[in-house]
Amino acid sequence: MEINAKSVKEQSLRELVSSLELISARLLDSITTASQLASANTPEMRNLFAQWVTIIGNEILRTADSEGIINPYDTADRIGITPETALSLCLTLHRQGKIKITALNVEHGDGKNKDICDCLS
Repeated sequence: MEINAKSVKEQSLRELVSSLELISARLLDSITTASQLASANTPEMRNLFAQWVTIIGNEILRTADSEGIINPYDTADRIGITPETALSLCLTLHRQGKIKITALNVEHGDGKNKDICDCLS
């Protein structure tokens, strides 16, 4: 089997262009989302969001077992949010001094960035 250097270069160029298209789409999506969020950043919206964080945060606090363990997957499933949001809210509670995170149990992940839409990969 003979490898043609020109076809290898063309294949690499196609992969590069495809990669750049995905990067551009993700960047445009991020800019659009940031713009939409900024336009909705009114005092009323900030107050509603703060209330939501308080309500969901209290639900997360209720899920802590007697040993103080919060499983973000079980908690998220029970409350109706994503595990990433549950973890983020735990960090918020920690920053607010409502809980003290003293340990994290981790496992190897699936390699997928949870902040990137599957439609762009």
